[in-house]
Amino acid sequence: MNQQLIEFLKNALECSVLIAPLSPGLSFQELGEIGRRAGYQDGEINDALRHVGVGRAGTRLLIPSPQETSFWRFYFHEDPDYRNFDAFDFVVTELNGLVRSEGIAKAAIERRVLVERAIAAGLARDDVQVAITWQVMAGQLLDADGIIKFANSTGVQQLPSVQLGFHPQRQRRPHRERAYGLVKDIIARRTDGRPKHVEPLSAFADELDKLGYAPFRLWWTHTCAELRVLDPGLAPVAASVLAAALVEGALTFVMRHARKNGQFLSPDYERDPQTWKIEKLVASAASGGPSAILDLSTKAQAEILIRNRQRIHAGRMLSDYPGGPLDVRPDEARAAKATAELVVRAVLDWLQRIP
Repeated sequence: MNQQLIEFLKNALECSVLIAPLSPGLSFQELGEIGRRAGYQDGEINDALRHVGVGRAGTRLLIPSPQETSFWRFYFHEDPDYRNFDAFDFVVTELNGLVRSEGIAKAAIERRVLVERAIAAGLARDDVQVAITWQVMAGQLLDADGIIKFANSTGVQQLPSVQLGFHPQRQRRPHRERAYGLVKDIIARRTDGRPKHVEPLSAFADELDKLGYAPFRLWWTHTCAELRVLDPGLAPVAASVLAAALVEGALTFVMRHARKNGQFLSPDYERDPQTWKIEKLVASAASGGPSAILDLSTKAQAEILIRNRQRIHAGRMLSDYPGGPLDVRPDEARAAKATAELVVRAVLDWLQRIP
């Protein structure tokens, strides 16, 4: 088992608390994408996910496990550290004041009131929400329907910054640093209008619904999954074939929308789709000047992919390579996948410009 990957994914869940304290957690799909963007493969990611997090009640999200969060109550200087300890101290100070004035049993405050008091004191809203959620998940505070109180009844509590002072050494957190930006981008994609998946092959699956091809989502997702799990060293030809299928698929599925917007106007595209050729699709997608879907560089790479894909046709090989074709190398297989991603990203960018 890849322990580094497990730790990285655990840190990604931790980062979700720091970035979205009111709705912490990440889905299996989001964790998978974060892992892929960090350079890991689907197989090892799926194996690692069995050892990461627990389900968050009422959602399809995973959050850090109680075993992980139980250590959050011990405060150390960390590098990097995205926690604001002025906010942590503010929360504890407010509750300490209530303990003194109201007694332990009545020392409670509405979360919204606590946050507004912190903002009035000059603290950032997100920093205070992080401080509250962090201490709730650590078992130091209770949040009962928006009412915040200490989790135990021992009275006034020590400020988090005081505990920090007992541990002057800084703990390096490379996994947290590596995961933070990826998690922030994934969470932002939930609401900012961008595709939920930054990886273009996954993102295009969401576009199929908008383009009117929802029944083909399973085909697209399955083809992408097969391409991801292929070993370039063992199956370079298969990788080229699948990558070309995705290129052809993306251009085929965007055809109807593109024709409505002045692209792919050749009468050839009025015929049955089974008569369309990938070479013509790529050429048409690169035509139209500034409104073209593909630029010339992307078109050239797609044409190389097409030539490699044609090696599955014996008759085509006899014509193009009478002396026998060169073998497909693993680096060509990796380039095939990169070309598929490049073409699909170009289609997604075009759809953003011309929705």
